[in-house]
Amino acid sequence: MNDVASLAGVSRGSVSNYINGRPNRPEIKHKIEQAIRDLNYIPNATARALKTNRSNYVVFILPTVNTPFFSELSYFIQIELNKFGYKMILCNSNSNYQEEIEYIEMANTQKVAGVITMSYSDISELVAPSIPLVAIEKKISNHFPTIVSDNYAGGRLGAEQLHKRGAKKLLFVSKAPIKDVSEKRRQGFIDYCQENNLRYDIMLAEDKRDFSSDYDHFIDNHLINGKFQFDGVFSDTDEYASDFWHLLVKHQVLVPKDVQIIGFDAAKIYPRQPIFLSAIRQSTEKMAEIAVQKLLTQFKSEKIDKDNLITILPVSYTQGITTKS
Repeated sequence: MNDVASLAGVSRGSVSNYINGRPNRPEIKHKIEQAIRDLNYIPNATARALKTNRSNYVVFILPTVNTPFFSELSYFIQIELNKFGYKMILCNSNSNYQEEIEYIEMANTQKVAGVITMSYSDISELVAPSIPLVAIEKKISNHFPTIVSDNYAGGRLGAEQLHKRGAKKLLFVSKAPIKDVSEKRRQGFIDYCQENNLRYDIMLAEDKRDFSSDYDHFIDNHLINGKFQFDGVFSDTDEYASDFWHLLVKHQVLVPKDVQIIGFDAAKIYPRQPIFLSAIRQSTEKMAEIAVQKLLTQFKSEKIDKDNLITILPVSYTQGITTKS
């Protein structure tokens, strides 16, 4: 650190701030980075963790990376952490409670800086209250902040957009069992339909490996002379909405001419991807930004506002080709 400070012409304290992810003026940061490159200096993360009793690694636990929404969220979490000098350890739990336990135990024992988790299991007893943690979508306990999208409003918005585009008999599509955020999305859908005297039904596939076969049978049983008995479909995920869309096409039902479809997420597989499925959009970028902000607050040992533990983010509608303009 003395060598870097001397070559850069800055104080040792400025170098310490840089190495430990604390802010410096841009011109000082540039001088330090140049000196580090010139000296071929490589920080020893293990030594730093021993000195500070905390590493610069943040564990991010999520059910899977195998969907556009989770993939997009992972990307923005990593980008946001990098801004503050932290590295992300991505832990894919495969929605397995035992794997989540192992990741939490690792976080508790390996001196990680903190945890961001998207867990749908009850892990409140596993997490030490002293560890910095932020939950996304599901509240862990009263010790930690939670970031959620306005899922209830999203369910209402999905039904409203179908209604505005002329749909009169709506169908909510998902997979059993319905719980957590999905239940809020369904309830918003139901409440809008009831308040506006719209006919609606709920179709939940069985929780099995090839659950899309249930969708196929449902469509087959609700076709009369080739006409599907619903003209608007809303799902709590893009995945299920997309499954239902392709099955309708297989049965020669025209989308959006005869049936309009709206999903939930509107995440992209790659940045330039055009939007095909109309959907309720969650802002993964804003979600990541606020999650990291809440984590940094805990790093600074600032007191958490227990009266405002939950941050609810607004959602929006994204037009695709599965609804009428």
